Amino acid sequence: MPGAVLVHGAWHGAWCWDAVVAELRARDVEVVAVELPLTGLDDDAAAARRAIIASGPGTVVVGHSYGGEVISAAARGLPEATHLIYLCALMLDADEDAGTLMGAHGSEIVGAVVPEGDQLVIDRGRAGDLLYGDSDEATVAAIVPRLRPMTFSPHDTGVPAWRAVPSTYVICTQDRAIAPSLQRELATHAGSVVEWPTDHSPFLTRPDDVADLIVSRLSV
Repeated sequence: MPGAVLVHGAWHGAWCWDAVVAELRARDVEVVAVELPLTGLDDDAAAARRAIIASGPGTVVVGHSYGGEVISAAARGLPEATHLIYLCALMLDADEDAGTLMGAHGSEIVGAVVPEGDQLVIDRGRAGDLLYGDSDEATVAAIVPRLRPMTFSPHDTGVPAWRAVPSTYVICTQDRAIAPSLQRELATHAGSVVEWPTDHSPFLTRPDDVADLIVSRLSV
């Protein structure tokens, strides 16, 4: 059976997909969760690209949040990638800038990014409300210390992979990080769109739904 490559968003790691990975493996789907270096978009895209190539033909590639920018660059020109899923993600065209769009839509996360050394990280005091509103306090308390600072580099200006690869956008209507209004605008780039009444991190609270969506796209 074809497999899946999961690409996390800003400040996270491959660990955030653990529940989705378990659900997919229970469905006998080969899956790899990529650990991005978070040292810039070029480096992150290169890491994801290696994983997509290694996954082989028929791969469904999933990008969450910032991971949408990553997969748009990483999957470009790769025949192995046969479907892209943007999970409340930045599905940008070549002339679109994430910061400008998030500011225009009043995305709350814009004002919650703080410096840490020479990199940037989300204000950990606000991460629970902005990213994990559907999760319990114990889950949030365990996750927040694992968030990593990262380097933000200029957005990719090449032709995004979704121009050539079938795609699905998942709008998360209770998201406080990327405004749902912005998600709906970005979703116009996608071939199909679904909406879930969830926060920014459905991989934590709806891993079965994420897995079901991936499986449904393995043959699309």
